[in-house]
Amino acid sequence: MKRFSFPLERVRLWRTGQAALEELKLERLREALSKLQQEKQGIQTERASSQRQVLGQPSMDATELQSLDVYRLHTRNRIREIEKRERQAAQQADAQRQRVIEARRAAELLDRLRRKAMEEWRTASDREQETLATELFLAKRLRRS
Repeated sequence: MKRFSFPLERVRLWRTGQAALEELKLERLREALSKLQQEKQGIQTERASSQRQVLGQPSMDATELQSLDVYRLHTRNRIREIEKRERQAAQQADAQRQRVIEARRAAELLDRLRRKAMEEWRTASDREQETLATELFLAKRLRRS
């Protein structure tokens, strides 16, 4: 019997590669989202530290309070911008997650088709070997008679 050959093997390999590529893109989006969250956390920590430092002094003048207020407004605007970018990144990650799911489904479909074709090939191969063994047995028996 001839070797097993799946006619869609190249397509299956391509789809598997596409699924891996989509997963890599999703991972990059998750990393970008994580960096934004870290950046926001760093700004919040820095702002809280500055507030404690200025407000913790035994005496302060109006310019220090005014500078602190300007700094708080600046950091609030930066945090809002980061949160906007976080929402966009989260939306992109959700869309990418859907693409990953679709790519996986396409790859898994071809994997299932390949397994089914291989199972059918094995069944046919086993049947062919059994037929050959039976013919050999009968030929050997006829020679003895």
